[in-house]
Amino acid sequence: MSGPAALLSRGELTRSKGRFGAVVGALALIVFLVLVLGALADGLFYGATGAVRSTNATAYAFSDDAEGSLIRSRLDETDVAAFAGAPGVESAGPVGVLLTGGTGPEGDIDLAVFGLEVGGPGSPTTLTEGRLPAAGETGTAAVDTRLQDAGVTLGSKVFVGDVGVEVVGFVSDASYQLQPTMWTSVADWRAMRDAVRPELRGQPTAINAVALITTPDADLSAIAAALPGTTVLTAEAVGLAIPGVEQQSSTLNSIIYTTLAVAALVVALFFALLVLEKRELFAALKALGTSTAALGRTVLVQAVVASVLGVIIGAIVARLFGLIIPATVPTLFRTDTLIQIAVFTLVAGIVGAAFSLRRLARIDPATAIGGTL
Repeated sequence: MSGPAALLSRGELTRSKGRFGAVVGALALIVFLVLVLGALADGLFYGATGAVRSTNATAYAFSDDAEGSLIRSRLDETDVAAFAGAPGVESAGPVGVLLTGGTGPEGDIDLAVFGLEVGGPGSPTTLTEGRLPAAGETGTAAVDTRLQDAGVTLGSKVFVGDVGVEVVGFVSDASYQLQPTMWTSVADWRAMRDAVRPELRGQPTAINAVALITTPDADLSAIAAALPGTTVLTAEAVGLAIPGVEQQSSTLNSIIYTTLAVAALVVALFFALLVLEKRELFAALKALGTSTAALGRTVLVQAVVASVLGVIIGAIVARLFGLIIPATVPTLFRTDTLIQIAVFTLVAGIVGAAFSLRRLARIDPATAIGGTL
């Protein structure tokens, strides 16, 4: 872009610093709000679903009345064999889940205890340090990296009730319902369950669900038919079935999309006022031979510059804000989310500016010599 239109674009950015700064500030505030909301949405989702996302299981079998909840489901360990022989199932293993409190080196901790055949279906795949308990091994566990903040290290003892296990490894992104996880044997899980839930004692073969590794073309309804009274869901569906996850995600996403729509409205109003205020100047440029397309590009360039600056400033402020958010607030600032919001903001800015182009096209060069618009 060159000539009068280019001079206009550069001139507007330098002469109207206050007005241009106002729209950049408004966009930066919007980006900041959207990024914080996005971090909260990601923190809630990833913090609630890591234990089913970050494992080698592709599906889970539940009792029908559980509605996809690992906690509510009740099966028997003998049911594993029925699913292991179902069509499309490569392997199956028991899963027990217990939401409870425990004791670490520095005192009380919250825990989601997962009992399973470690190494089999449902095993975490995000080991960061140490090892997972070996097949058939008892008295050991791999725990969530979040417990390192509570003083847990390799070799530490973690107790649930009077049942203790030695920490032999750490896994990341494996929280369940916002609680850090412990991965141990079914026998240790059952001992912990009995220690804190005495009403469940006397159920030596009870489990919550069956973790499955299925073939890509597996028919989940056919797998469920292997044992009447059960339902089989994909690991992704199990994550969304966790109470509150889908509702929280849809609510926060709706707020985010609405806020981005406001960004487009802010840009649209700004450039509509700009075109209205500068109509005589635009008319003069048209009279000098500048095309409407060139003037339109000028407006769009300014919209892009404002949007980019808004994204940069908003992202920096949001990241600084993230440093002071208490650790108890489940937030997660992800690069993927930043990129998506940056793209949406840029598109919103361009779309908003595009609404002013119709008014720009209607400007009559005659107004530069005393005509009327």
